[in-house]
Amino acid sequence: MPLPLIVDVWYDGAMRNALAGRTDWLEIQGITRALEISDVWYRTYDPSGAVAAADAAHAARTILYKPHGSVAPAQNYLVADSDYVEVVTEIDIQTPIPDCVKLIRESRGFVFVGCRFNDQMLRTYARQIIKRSRGPHYVLVENEPLTRNEEKFFDEIGASVVRADAQALAAQL
Repeated sequence: MPLPLIVDVWYDGAMRNALAGRTDWLEIQGITRALEISDVWYRTYDPSGAVAAADAAHAARTILYKPHGSVAPAQNYLVADSDYVEVVTEIDIQTPIPDCVKLIRESRGFVFVGCRFNDQMLRTYARQIIKRSRGPHYVLVENEPLTRNEEKFFDEIGASVVRADAQALAAQL
């Protein structure tokens, strides 16, 4: 499906591989600021893995946004406490979020598939990524119990919880 935005919080390259047959997408990865001297929060890559200009993202049909980084193509990772301190300090004012992501979300809601929000950092990122989005939001949850924090989070963001088997839903799509 030609989705305008895919937010992938795993470090692996599976989604990049899934998009490999297409040329109309770009990937934006969060990067560590440990060795940066400029105000850079992310890097943009084309389907071949080459660095692309950030403004090229506006022409892409699909943006693959990996806020925590990824193994491919350049091994960018946000894993250290220092990385997250930098991001959390700025994320409330939206600095680490690419402009194209902000623009796409203005007219759309989010569908969370395969995500569990039992971790405070994932909830913090999700809350800020969907900030100022139009909605509605949906969360696909397999038949597993939600944590109290997940239930509270979904209520806070106004997400409808859909309990379904992911494979059955994918077949219907």
